Amino acid sequence: MTGIRPTTHPRRDRLDGWGLRAITGGALLIGIAGLVGLVLRAVHLLTAESLSVDGLQLANAASPLFADETPAIVDAHYDSVTLVIDGLPAGLRWLMVSQTTVAALLGIGLCLIVFILGMHLLERRPFARSATWSIFAAAVLVMATGTLAPFLHAISDAEVVQFLGDTVTAGPNTGGAEVLVFFGLTIDPAPFGWGLALSVVAAAFQLGERLQRDTDGLV
Repeated sequence: MTGIRPTTHPRRDRLDGWGLRAITGGALLIGIAGLVGLVLRAVHLLTAESLSVDGLQLANAASPLFADETPAIVDAHYDSVTLVIDGLPAGLRWLMVSQTTVAALLGIGLCLIVFILGMHLLERRPFARSATWSIFAAAVLVMATGTLAPFLHAISDAEVVQFLGDTVTAGPNTGGAEVLVFFGLTIDPAPFGWGLALSVVAAAFQLGERLQRDTDGLV
């Protein structure tokens, strides 16, 4: 009895392999570039005499000048300001480094996970245990950084405002003057949704791992 041979498409398989290698290699290069950028940014934060701090929230912000000259604009105000500050203390600089590190870890970690998954696909072993754990790690990483990064950002901004002194801090007796908000925290729920979605994908990979192991036992 003649067995049925599976249909193969060598040209398409080669194209798929090249595309997968490009994605895997690209993820590795992007991750390395992100790591190098993180190191350079950390060195700058620790050694630069003046640092640019962006995203500081404003209270009682004045309207921009062009708003008064345009009848269609009913109201306008600035939400944040960027300051270039001299002489920030070492403790605050390390806090800014930790904030930058947490934010960068998401991109670097996801690139590493894409590289691991790509290598397993190239080896024709997509449902390996390390692939499943990589997706679980991605889910945890997305949720953890999505929660921790805003907290570190808010604490860092609060320390900057405290360093600048009471004259720039929002309080009950500001008299309508422009001042900096001492502590402002905004958490985006989207990372939790992405983390849950990745957890479901990881569970599917875990099921595929079991099916692959059972299939290997039958061969």
